[in-house]
Amino acid sequence: MPQVTGRVAITVKGSRLTSKEGATLKYSTSEREGVAGDAGPIGFAEKTVIPEIECVVAHTGATRLADFDAMKDETVSFDCDTGTSYVLRNAWCAGAIELSKGEVKIKFQGLKCEEVGA
Repeated sequence: MPQVTGRVAITVKGSRLTSKEGATLKYSTSEREGVAGDAGPIGFAEKTVIPEIECVVAHTGATRLADFDAMKDETVSFDCDTGTSYVLRNAWCAGAIELSKGEVKIKFQGLKCEEVGA
């Protein structure tokens, strides 16, 4: 029976983050939306989207918000407990970094996301 992904680890600059449960990956660089006509569906329209990883990191004394803020061209990996990994290339930290109640919300975006391993 195949294993279903239950846990993920996020690694930036070779260091594993103290990410909490609930991290998400947006893999694609395009998004398709159906187009309806008077007589029913007529096809789809495509638009460009940016691959991204969103996570919440536990804030500790070792957490350096400035390091995230300075990210402009890094590699971020999203490693699943099933053995599959996704690598976000040329990544930057997008949006404002938010610290609240011991947690840091972070969004990484990049030029390309690739599936590796499995």
